Amino acid sequence: MINMPADDTGPNPLESGRDVLDLLLSPPAHLDPYPLYAWLRTHAPVHPSAYGAHLISRYADVEHVLKHPELFPGVPEDALARMFPLAVGHEAYEVLVTSLVGSNPPKHTRLRGLIGRDFTTRRVGSLRAGIEDLAGRLVTEAAERLRAGENVDLHAAVSVPMPLHVISDLLGVPHADRSRLAVLVPAMMNVVDPAATPEAVAAADAAFRELGTYMSQLVADRRRTPRDDLVSALVSVHDDDSDRLSDDELRTLLFTLWSAGFETTATGIDNALLALIDRPELGHWLEGTERQAAAFAEETLRYDPSVQVAPGIRFAAEPVVLSGVKVPAGAQVRLMLGAAGRDEAAFPEPDRFLPGRAGAAPLSFGAGIHYCLGAGLSRLEMTALLPRLHRELPGLALAGPPGRRRSIPLRDFSSLTVTLTDEIRRR
Repeated sequence: MINMPADDTGPNPLESGRDVLDLLLSPPAHLDPYPLYAWLRTHAPVHPSAYGAHLISRYADVEHVLKHPELFPGVPEDALARMFPLAVGHEAYEVLVTSLVGSNPPKHTRLRGLIGRDFTTRRVGSLRAGIEDLAGRLVTEAAERLRAGENVDLHAAVSVPMPLHVISDLLGVPHADRSRLAVLVPAMMNVVDPAATPEAVAAADAAFRELGTYMSQLVADRRRTPRDDLVSALVSVHDDDSDRLSDDELRTLLFTLWSAGFETTATGIDNALLALIDRPELGHWLEGTERQAAAFAEETLRYDPSVQVAPGIRFAAEPVVLSGVKVPAGAQVRLMLGAAGRDEAAFPEPDRFLPGRAGAAPLSFGAGIHYCLGAGLSRLEMTALLPRLHRELPGLALAGPPGRRRSIPLRDFSSLTVTLTDEIRRR
């Protein structure tokens, strides 16, 4: 990886006439966006993209936007057609801007309170035993194959199944349907991309339609026969006249929970595995306490966050100055979380992977009222899985370059194939 220092005075990557978002989808930035992020933080921390949004790349500015929803609200529903006309013609955009992460108080406060009743620390904590059991089974199966001489795609064998089965168990999605629904998420996530092509938006619309049909059937089933799962709990909230979810709100909440429930965590696991393979000397962080394992996971989330561009679409409610640049009222802002995580003003030596670092908190899960509800669950899954992987597979090596999907908002994987070193296999 080539790291560009913060005081870089090298050539302007925008002199080519190409937009930043186009550059992020092209070599070399599509595999390593961090040098381009460093240039942006230094020379264009508030960059007006040709695609209609101001790209915010410094940690302090990103945090300011996240923590001041009154200055940077989502799209008001009564102004949807005027401020974001794409949402009128495309279901994928409509879901994005009316979801929990895109909504404003008081609606946001009400929705978060309703779902928070059943997405509590207690409920997440009750999943711990099942998560640890699942982690043990997945790692054992992968270890057996590796010790038998196979190369194993850990993305498919471990990283995706772990959070996929956890969120499915939580929601109540049957085993037979999980893989089919899982493949819809990358297409759905593309709608977060500020430079999404018409083809990508059409694919996102199709994915949302397919998932919407499925979720409607699941809701109808749970209404007839409630179970001990989150869909049943949300249906009961929907049907309670004293404080209810509308049909659209229930549907959008289920979209959000499914799309955010496993792909980002799977990417976090993949990134942690890459960090461990590249830096085996840091393995001791996964040999001690749960707090040490959590520190390793937290540094992964800062160093190479799964979500590079925050999903919420926000607009400046009034003229606002960020890093000396005036953002006009009504301008759309998009938050570059990947760039903020490497800001040297918040993280000394930002391009070094240093678990346990003190100072600013990563913004990988957002901040303020839009802090991710699933952050605790994601951290629990990573800290349950990573020490087991390190303990049972201490000699992992890449069997080939990781497969990365070409996407701006989510730096996710298509494959992460590994092998065991000869010395470990002989044990």
